[in-house]
Amino acid sequence: MKKSIRRTPLFPVLHYLRYLAHRYLLERRFRSRYLSDGVEIEPVDNGICFFGYYNISPENVNGDLIYLKVRNERVRGSMHESAGIMLKSASGEIREIARTRAWNWQQGCMLQWLNHGQGHILYNDYDKSEERYVSRVIDRDGNHLRTYQMPVNHVDREARYALCLNYDRLALMRPDYGYFNKRKISFPADNHDGIWHMNLDNGDIQLIISLEELKNLNSSPLMRGAEHKVNHIDINPSGTRFMFLHRWIGPKGRFTRLFTSQPDGSEVHMLNGDDMTSHCCWLNDQNILAYCDYENEQAYFRFTDRTGNVRRYMDSMPYVDGHPSVSPDGRWLVTDTYPGLSRMSALYILDLSRQAIFKAGSFYQPLQFVKEMRMDLHPKWSPDSQSIFFESAHTGKRQLYRLRWKQMQTR
Repeated sequence: MKKSIRRTPLFPVLHYLRYLAHRYLLERRFRSRYLSDGVEIEPVDNGICFFGYYNISPENVNGDLIYLKVRNERVRGSMHESAGIMLKSASGEIREIARTRAWNWQQGCMLQWLNHGQGHILYNDYDKSEERYVSRVIDRDGNHLRTYQMPVNHVDREARYALCLNYDRLALMRPDYGYFNKRKISFPADNHDGIWHMNLDNGDIQLIISLEELKNLNSSPLMRGAEHKVNHIDINPSGTRFMFLHRWIGPKGRFTRLFTSQPDGSEVHMLNGDDMTSHCCWLNDQNILAYCDYENEQAYFRFTDRTGNVRRYMDSMPYVDGHPSVSPDGRWLVTDTYPGLSRMSALYILDLSRQAIFKAGSFYQPLQFVKEMRMDLHPKWSPDSQSIFFESAHTGKRQLYRLRWKQMQTR
């Protein structure tokens, strides 16, 4: 029935009417943003700007900010323009220090400060002469320092190593996170694709976990005839373990498994299998918070690595998917929600010491921000745990914001 309705010419009109009813009649949301008492936000830049995913901070320990800036908002915008890599100093001076051809709306170009932000910046790019994706390191003045022969997906906090995956595979199987600089894409065999370990000292690259290995590890009949991929790698705080999602899409649907591993690809452990695992974060070196389907319930669960210890994580957490992360000082947890029927996204802060949750605000996301161009808040912490950065389009364009909360400043 739903599919039949979606195919009718009236569907866009019905969809819009439903949105109007929810926003203005049922929820009575007349403003583009609502902030709780004590919460202040400010845009980082007045233009179209963003940073990327929720588990990396745009700020370094000195208060300098890095982010991406573009002129237009289009689906797969990297096919139309490169993005400027901007640096905003602690004093407020803004300048472009580099450009990248390899970016998307959800994760940017994996832009990040290296080694606690001591002046070196890493990002993914496309080398047109060699027709390959790479990662580059520059200093805060934009001077080129190094090029690595693979794009990164996640970097160890001490900048000892990075973990990499195949962005061509993502471009075809999950374009929200892929890059689109190549006209022709072909997959390598599954035993030659998966997760790579890249030594950041010498640039050595090694395939540590192949898709073929994952297919054979607790193999499931649901995999029959499916294509496989890996995404959302995240390294624990000390760099001793990492987690990742193994996903496959085939005749029986779309499925996900959550795994952890040593940095060399050994001691692979499955924490959750076959159903749905979405966004995750490390609570500490041993425990992972994941929004997932576990024993027929969808909620936030805490998994203890390499054990069977799993439990629901705090009844105060929202019962909807979001992007969680723990503050560097370990006291706070922030997460968000996707836009509801009224197109409002919410931002929540959880005090881990008191297990109390606080709704910091809600933000209107215009209807054009859907699918690959969707506007996720993707909250991320400042290094001093005093600010939260997030992205929103409640003014009509995509922008990066800094949020401050008085309770954080006066604790």
